[in-house]
Amino acid sequence: MNLQELQLLVKLGSVLQWFAIIFVFLAGTLQVSKFAIDRKVDGIKEQIVRNKTEEYEQTIGQLKKRIEAQVEELKTVLVQEESRTIPKHVIPKVISELSKFKGASVLVNSLRGDGEALAFAKEIKWIFEEAGWTVNGVTEVQYGPPVKNIVIILKDPAQKSKANYLFSVFKALHFESSAQLNKNQREELGLLIGRRG
Repeated sequence: MNLQELQLLVKLGSVLQWFAIIFVFLAGTLQVSKFAIDRKVDGIKEQIVRNKTEEYEQTIGQLKKRIEAQVEELKTVLVQEESRTIPKHVIPKVISELSKFKGASVLVNSLRGDGEALAFAKEIKWIFEEAGWTVNGVTEVQYGPPVKNIVIILKDPAQKSKANYLFSVFKALHFESSAQLNKNQREELGLLIGRRG
């Protein structure tokens, strides 16, 4: 081996050494890049998870509100469908009190198309008849805006004591009622049984 070949080998070794250094540097750079990319990917994954979690929480919140509203609607429907009735143990007392006004007249109407209101109106009619009142009805009537609960109609202010007694009975039984005056009414009192409110 001569000197020229030796110099060539040294140069070649030097070049290979530089290539090795460059490859090590590139490998380190690639490793750092991979680490940075992995961190970025992890950050993006965490952001996606956070966004999805927020989205799911909003959806769950909306569904929860919707379910709560539907439960309230269902409760309202169940209360409305629960038939109004005067409890059997109260009927004798009501008849006794109403019989103090024996011979008085009452008009009983119910809201057309409401079977529950009609059944309750018929029960009330029977109670008035048992107390000796003159009862006109039960007639099903139609009103523009649907009537809710019970409306006690007085022919004149002199009927206030009778109306007050009915109001107190309905209130004790948790039936909402209101009163109004109608001087054109033939009967002393009128009862309009509307839909349960």
